[in-house]
Amino acid sequence: MRMNLARSACLLAFTLGFGACQGEGADGASGGSTSSGGATGTGGASATGGSGTTGGSSATGGSSSGGSPASGGEAGGGAAPQTGGSSSSGGAETGGTTGTGGATPSGVDVFGITQLYPSAAGDAEWTAEHWDGDPYSMAFGTDDNDPSGLSGMRGDGTLEVTGDGELVMEGSQPRIYVYPDETRPWQNLEVTVYYQRVTDAGTAYAGLVVGVRSGPDGHNTDTACDAHTYYARLRHDGDIDFEKELKHPASSTGNSVDAEDVWPPNGILPTGQWIGWKFVIYNLDASSVQLESYRDLTEGADGGDWQLMNDLVDDGGWSVETDCAEHSPVGGESDMVVTDGGAVLIRNTDVTEARYRWVTVREIEAP
Repeated sequence: MRMNLARSACLLAFTLGFGACQGEGADGASGGSTSSGGATGTGGASATGGSGTTGGSSATGGSSSGGSPASGGEAGGGAAPQTGGSSSSGGAETGGTTGTGGATPSGVDVFGITQLYPSAAGDAEWTAEHWDGDPYSMAFGTDDNDPSGLSGMRGDGTLEVTGDGELVMEGSQPRIYVYPDETRPWQNLEVTVYYQRVTDAGTAYAGLVVGVRSGPDGHNTDTACDAHTYYARLRHDGDIDFEKELKHPASSTGNSVDAEDVWPPNGILPTGQWIGWKFVIYNLDASSVQLESYRDLTEGADGGDWQLMNDLVDDGGWSVETDCAEHSPVGGESDMVVTDGGAVLIRNTDVTEARYRWVTVREIEAP
């Protein structure tokens, strides 16, 4: 992994208060450093500030023990060690800046929210417009109320559509999937979600977790090798990070920004507040992928004030535990870069009430 050098100037905005990125365990863990270099809080970006992932997390926790989708399983899992080198030779380096990272706004979506990247040709988009109407409980599988037929409930929990444009998640592993089709590969994407934390068990790695390029049935023990997912997480412990999964349930954390820098001064993810979140992903070439996450704290006023929070390139060196032959593992790990498209999922863990609205999934033109 390496940082997108075209965005290096944005890292100077660390002087505005985002501070250094500190690594920690992936799903199911809160300890263990995965990144010891990255940007400093007082001097801008530190391109030579140590290895990106020399130690790696060795956490063994997990968000779930798996289970088949029919029985409500398919959760994320424990962390695998990350073995990339320094940021200049394959390690992770941090993002976390204000501004839009060079993206030029390209209009607004159906909810009036600013689009940071231009749409791809054709009608390659999914929206949650159908949540505004009659209330209903979403059954497991495909949502019969979705006119596109692409979305549906998975996991263990309930999804309640309120009828006024909101979705309420509850349960141990609730999630909603948006599946690809022939015209919507969900490869180069801008995913937008507004999230309100209400009541939950405070599971550290849970919160607003958006996954992309996932195998539709990969998050269970029957087809575990099909997991291949990138996540952008706005976590209940206040941290933000990226996560990579190849074989369920092992995963590995990329860049992490400490809670105190995300939510100064006390590092607490607020409750009762609508928080906008964008996960942007696109291929740079045949073997490298750009990941970006953005946040809006204006509740969508004037399209939102979108701040670049994290920025990372996976071009190898970001390893995840796997023994699947298609991942070409070495020593039980693979740093395979996921360049194909796949399902989009929004998940949470151990929540009594979590609210979502203004969700869009949009295929974009890669810069």
